[in-house]
Amino acid sequence: MLADTVGGILGRLKDGVLEVPLPKDSPDEQVDSPEITIKFALTVELRGNVDADELQATDAVNKATEMVNALATPQIVGLAGSVINTGINIATELQTFENTWSVLLKRMALFNKIVAGIAEIHPYTSLAWSVISAANQVLVNQQGRDDRVVRLAGMMSDVFAFVEDAEPLKVVEAHREHIKLLIQQVTECGYFITEYAKQDNFWTRTAKYTFSDVDSKVTDYENKLRDLKAAFLDGITLQSGVTVFRMMNVVQTITKSMDLSDMPYAHGARYVEEKGCLPGTREAIIHDICNVLNNPGEDAPRVCLLTGVAGSGKSAVAHSIARLYDGQQRLGSSYCFLRSDVTRRNPSNFFSTIALDLSDHDSQYKAELCQVVENNRSLRTSISLSEQVRRLIVEPSKHLDTIGPLIVVVDALDESGDQANRRGLLRAFTEQVAENNFPKNLRFLITARPEKDILDELASSPQIVHKQLGDVAEEVVDEDIRKFIRHSLHRYTELESAWPNQVWCRLLVRHSQHLFQWASTARRFIEGDGAIGLSMRERLEILIQRKNVGLHPLDDLYRTILGQLFTLDNVQDKFRDVMALVLALKEPLSLTSLAALFNGDPNIRDIIKPLGSLLDGTYDETKPIRPLHTSFRDFLLDDVRSSAFHVNILPRHSLSLGHASLGCMRKMLKFNICDLEDSRLRNNAVPYLADRVSNVIPPYLTYSCQYWMDHVQHTESTPELLDEITSFFKTFFPFWLEALSLLSLFHPTSYTLSALTACTILRQWAKDCEIATLATEASQFIQLFAPIISESAPHLYLSAMPQTPSSSPLCQLWVNHLQNHLSVTSGHLASWPVEMHTLQGHTNHVTSIAYSPDGAHIVSGSRDKTIRVWNPITGQCVATLPEVNTISVTSVAYSPDGNYIVAGSESIRIWDANTGQHVAGPFQGHRHLITAVAYSPGGSCVVSGSMDKMIRIWDADTGLCVAGPLEGHTDVVRSLAFSPEGSQFVSGSEDNTLRVWNVNTGECMAGPFGHYTTVYSVAYSPDGCYVASGSRDETIRVWDPSTGVCVAGPFQGHTGWIYSVAYSPDGNHIASASADTTIRIWDAKTGQCVAGPYQGHTLSVTSVVYSPDGSCLVSGSWDKTIKIWNLNTSYHVEHTSQGHTDMVTSVAYSPDGNNIVSGSYDGTLKTWNANTGQHVQTPFQNSIVLVSSVIFSPSGRHIIFSLGSTIGIWDTITEQGMRGTAGPVTSVAYSSDGRYIVSGSEDCSIKVWESQALDSVREICYQENGWIELSDGACLCWIPSWARSSFSLPLHTLVLSSNETYKLDFGNFLHGESWASCWK
Repeated sequence: MLADTVGGILGRLKDGVLEVPLPKDSPDEQVDSPEITIKFALTVELRGNVDADELQATDAVNKATEMVNALATPQIVGLAGSVINTGINIATELQTFENTWSVLLKRMALFNKIVAGIAEIHPYTSLAWSVISAANQVLVNQQGRDDRVVRLAGMMSDVFAFVEDAEPLKVVEAHREHIKLLIQQVTECGYFITEYAKQDNFWTRTAKYTFSDVDSKVTDYENKLRDLKAAFLDGITLQSGVTVFRMMNVVQTITKSMDLSDMPYAHGARYVEEKGCLPGTREAIIHDICNVLNNPGEDAPRVCLLTGVAGSGKSAVAHSIARLYDGQQRLGSSYCFLRSDVTRRNPSNFFSTIALDLSDHDSQYKAELCQVVENNRSLRTSISLSEQVRRLIVEPSKHLDTIGPLIVVVDALDESGDQANRRGLLRAFTEQVAENNFPKNLRFLITARPEKDILDELASSPQIVHKQLGDVAEEVVDEDIRKFIRHSLHRYTELESAWPNQVWCRLLVRHSQHLFQWASTARRFIEGDGAIGLSMRERLEILIQRKNVGLHPLDDLYRTILGQLFTLDNVQDKFRDVMALVLALKEPLSLTSLAALFNGDPNIRDIIKPLGSLLDGTYDETKPIRPLHTSFRDFLLDDVRSSAFHVNILPRHSLSLGHASLGCMRKMLKFNICDLEDSRLRNNAVPYLADRVSNVIPPYLTYSCQYWMDHVQHTESTPELLDEITSFFKTFFPFWLEALSLLSLFHPTSYTLSALTACTILRQWAKDCEIATLATEASQFIQLFAPIISESAPHLYLSAMPQTPSSSPLCQLWVNHLQNHLSVTSGHLASWPVEMHTLQGHTNHVTSIAYSPDGAHIVSGSRDKTIRVWNPITGQCVATLPEVNTISVTSVAYSPDGNYIVAGSESIRIWDANTGQHVAGPFQGHRHLITAVAYSPGGSCVVSGSMDKMIRIWDADTGLCVAGPLEGHTDVVRSLAFSPEGSQFVSGSEDNTLRVWNVNTGECMAGPFGHYTTVYSVAYSPDGCYVASGSRDETIRVWDPSTGVCVAGPFQGHTGWIYSVAYSPDGNHIASASADTTIRIWDAKTGQCVAGPYQGHTLSVTSVVYSPDGSCLVSGSWDKTIKIWNLNTSYHVEHTSQGHTDMVTSVAYSPDGNNIVSGSYDGTLKTWNANTGQHVQTPFQNSIVLVSSVIFSPSGRHIIFSLGSTIGIWDTITEQGMRGTAGPVTSVAYSSDGRYIVSGSEDCSIKVWESQALDSVREICYQENGWIELSDGACLCWIPSWARSSFSLPLHTLVLSSNETYKLDFGNFLHGESWASCWK
């Protein structure tokens, strides 16, 4: 009579009453027996610990059942409904959406209740309920549904038919893994239905999604559900997981896959499964967060911010959410900041790490990302956070039509740095959120302490849902803490004996003050992590007898534990010293590594091992040692909070780490440390090299190589320490770079940068000592041979060392060890070249450049409408600011604090220099193009000049024009410069004059005074006493700004317009850049040219600035490049150079083969002796019109050349010339006997080739990046940048250049498999 399942009985209840008719059992069917109906009044009582999920599920089922509308599938489609066995006695052909979806919802709600106590399954069931409920709401609002949804919903319902069996809980218990896979697959189906049904009518959907794509996905889902159900019923183990589709339609065929390893990545920042919440706790807040993340609405918030005080359990929730969505294959990325690991986890690699994780997660996304960053290394390594998030995340995902959410979990955002450091990250992120630029299905969970700057940026946005752990009822938190404590300690009967009926548990809950971190730390202490000689009962008593008297609830707990572990004064001293070492580390090291670094010092293990309740890495000694919670680190470093246990990191601790690092490197570094067999293979081509590197360069040696100087710099440079470092450097410098070269396999640029940083710091720290000189030389070596260091360890010895300038003290480090090496027989430099780097990236003229105040970056503006930021050490473009200008960027400048960049174009804009974010502007008021901008020394004002002949002064914060327009100039204002104290500024104009202005009043204080033609550039001396100007008249003049009197000049020497002048930081010199493609340095008082001309640019040099320390110049040119020049070297291109100074455009042999003629963009015609390469004469030269082609007359007497729009003829006998009509000629010619070919090149060189020798090009190949390769791509050697234009391959018979021909002798060159014999 009542043979039914609980679910069946509950389904028949009406107003709490069950009616059951009794059957008619009369043997005489003719007897008319009355029908008897029995009514039962039933009360359904929920379990005492029913949770919010169950109540919400029940409520959602009721609401969903009420709201479902009838299904109306357009008949024209003609899709036949599948026959689905739902276990319900309803005819398949009459199956409707209402009953199919209603049955699914009811079964899932019942299933959710059944598995509520099963930790492995319930989180996924809760997630599935969240998704299916959301799908239901979307379907309710549909105007037309089709059979595909019904078909899939029916199959989803069918897999849960077992819940109506007599004992469904036993079924679930017996098949947990199968059930978990089933519920995960149903969740995926829910995501698909939600996305598919978002288009509110059938015809819109069919227009957007093809039948083949949708049908194939539905079929795949059904097949997987069918397989999972069969495996569940038959007890078969499945070999595959859940079927997940992330794209509605295939966006493109994935054909490209590129190496993205040079993109910064935060290793170790991923979530840790073990750090999640105890199953069965925090369920309500997790469910709420999942609802936010799963919300399918088009206007649904994209971000959930979870805040709470230290120790409240934010991170545990974050790790739980990450674990849940990872199990669902929906975790796009997780990034956990950690204050003790800021070297590896910081804002600079935050967005790039997320982008790489997303590309690993989805091949379509990776294809889009590769397309964005391909052939753009500067973008892949950009430091601009605004550019990173926009180009690496938003742009690759904007074309993707995704199914279901993709979750990014960000934990402990407050630990990403102080307010200044994380400001850029917050701004870059919130800007994209505010503009709805993130893809609709990319959802973020962010946890943080409620810091003001974080709340100001995130909590106020309508696109961000803010949830606070402090809003959770204290009794709910305490109940979760009780569950956690009881689960962790229930097996210890000693506690129950001392405090029966779980009084011990309630005591701990009460003392926790609602903080999970307190409970977690107390649990570890009670279990015995560190406390020796005490019973569990005694340890618990210690905790509950103390009262919190500190500012933070955790402080007393920390003091109690430390006081129990370290009672004696001398032991506390050891604790403070060891913890100072731990906290001073630039990156966390494991206990094994830290002990090895200090040669097994027993104090380290003795102090660290007992701290298991407070530190991670005490039990597993291979894990990095770090505070289990950041609050413990904060506690130790705050002397008020930690009192006797305060850790003060002193110089002696830095010295200990520096000494230990030096000792480690001395002990372990050696030549060919990885036993590389063949020099022809680059590091990344050596099989299993990564494993070999990890084996021979353990973490503590890696740490030593990276950070030894970071620690030494905080100590005093005593003679003993200087001697120690000098000795190390002279012996181990090559081996140190070799180790860093091998480590570059893991991070292509970071290790080279760490070497350069170490040498830079060492030079400054050691001042005028011998090691300072070596460090300066080492910096040059690393900068110029950086490609070798990062690509090939053997060629550090084979290519870099032999080509080091002969007078460098570094050569003495290997002169007695290097043998049978490459020899430079011609063109070997005596000292380092002036030109250090050529920065390439702009696609049009570079118009303006500026150094950041700290010298760490260079900013450039260009006619290509972009602003780029460069690393002057590596030459890399580290950021390209978002392009908002419609015309050229004409002028750029840094703010005095280096935090902002101002740029002039059609208007004035200001950018955050750290993030690349546009923060102010456009400042509008000028009527024409902005030609010059400058920051005031205090940073409060910006002054601008324009083609409208006006000058304006702006408030840098508000963008308001506070003065101007200042009138006086009668033509374009070309240049502006503030006086050092900021009270006045000077302007230069195309009206040929300079004027000096009062900043406060706008009054013209001096002028006009000036040149005979346009003044292109003005600059104040550092003391403010003088102003230098450069002009179209090819001269430089120095003025007294108070009187307008010319006190020095004109300085003459340039043969072209002078576009830029700059004072050296000490005021003794003036640098100038000219249209003649050169740079010169002048004595500021005498006007004597003391250095230069520096040659290298091929078009007009438009901008020049000194580095803040005066050691370098940086120049920008119309040739689209930026060059950095080293002023500390004695190697200069002399003014008397007889070679061409610009592009060689055409050459020709004389008929007798004795002479060669060449023409160049430098406006000259030159003849050379073909046998010796000696320059014979310069028949013609001018500074305005370019020589574009040359050829000898058949008799050899005349040279015909193209000169602009005319043809010039030069008589070699009379040495007289004439001009004729226009006409082009070729730029190559054969010798009279056909044996030779002469060619001219844009690199200012002339080379003579044997025509027969061209066949050897197939055997030896010269690459533009300097590598000389064999036909199979194997590396033979590498040529430095300064020698490439004049380098002579074996197939060359002659090379003519402004520099001496660069020749190498390969005769005794040991390379390939014998390379290791080069060192003795």
